[in-house]
Amino acid sequence: MKHLLFLMSDLEGGGAEKALLELLKSIDYKQYKVSLCLILCRGVYIQEVPKEVKIITLFESEDSPRYQKVFRAYIEHKRTFPLSCLLHTKLRCLRYDVIISFMEGDPLLLHNFIVSRGRINITWVHCDLYNYHYSKSRFYAPVTEIDCYKKMDKIVFVSQIAKNNFSKLFDVDTSKYSLYNILDLDRVRKLALTGISSRRLFTITAIGSLIEVKGIDRLVRVAKRLKDDGSTFCIQIVGRGKKEKELLELRNNLDLEQEVHFCGFQTNPYSYLNQSDLLVSTSISEGLSYVICEALALGVPVVATETAGAMELLEGGKYGILTNHNDEAIYQGIKEMMNNVDLRKMYSDKGKKRAESFSAQQIMSEFYKLLQ
Repeated sequence: MKHLLFLMSDLEGGGAEKALLELLKSIDYKQYKVSLCLILCRGVYIQEVPKEVKIITLFESEDSPRYQKVFRAYIEHKRTFPLSCLLHTKLRCLRYDVIISFMEGDPLLLHNFIVSRGRINITWVHCDLYNYHYSKSRFYAPVTEIDCYKKMDKIVFVSQIAKNNFSKLFDVDTSKYSLYNILDLDRVRKLALTGISSRRLFTITAIGSLIEVKGIDRLVRVAKRLKDDGSTFCIQIVGRGKKEKELLELRNNLDLEQEVHFCGFQTNPYSYLNQSDLLVSTSISEGLSYVICEALALGVPVVATETAGAMELLEGGKYGILTNHNDEAIYQGIKEMMNNVDLRKMYSDKGKKRAESFSAQQIMSEFYKLLQ
């Protein structure tokens, strides 16, 4: 039985965390023993981790004395030894068949310290680092980001475009692969049928963390334009994050309290999505958008800004409308969908077929090959 070790920051409600959870749920535990090392044992998905997975936690919270002493020593003083020593101490198994850092940034940093304990070392990249290189702030000499990637045996990207763009940023000879995230189609479609409420207005939905890279402020400004041109609509924004207060102020300043509704984090966002006429993604950068996958599965038409993930999922406009990143382009894309019911029906039908690409059976077959 092979022993797999996954490294992750936490299990908060982001796309990468959801992708990891779906992967853990799909692993054959008769063939694999799995450990999951988290920097912080927190997040909405903690309770959903399969019971077969052994969870190892480095720190109880960001306020714990150990976190302040060890992790801050690296962040503020660039001292790697305390963090490396703690990680080696926590991992009781001397050697793993495969070690997988399932995200760029901190998980890759930790992986760098323990590559000698993995027979095969694999890292995942969930974003388009070329256009949104947020992770670079986590690496300091002598531990450079490019050196960490060079130590890996394989690098896996959630989209082919993100993989191609990575090569523009880093000159790394490590073998590279692209593999979509798993989407449990049956579960999504089942949950989508619960909690449905009646609606009268054209409903636009956005789902995701309320952080800068998601570009939700664009959608709020476009809502003002839609209101001013006489459109009747409702926008529901599902998610939470650091920008929530700022976005609420923007909505209120634009007098959009009746049109734009912030719904917070929802354990079942699929019912919101299923009752929508349109999903809008206004991200600045995206490796692969889970919510676009979910919209396709439910037959909800999509308007999305041109990010690596959206361009690949929608295949250049075959499965949804792609727009430039300015407010005017987003507005025009939404209006085109609003005004053309036949167009929405076409994208709805095509989207359901596209979603079959994310089935667990297909993706797990490729995942197991990576472990060889």
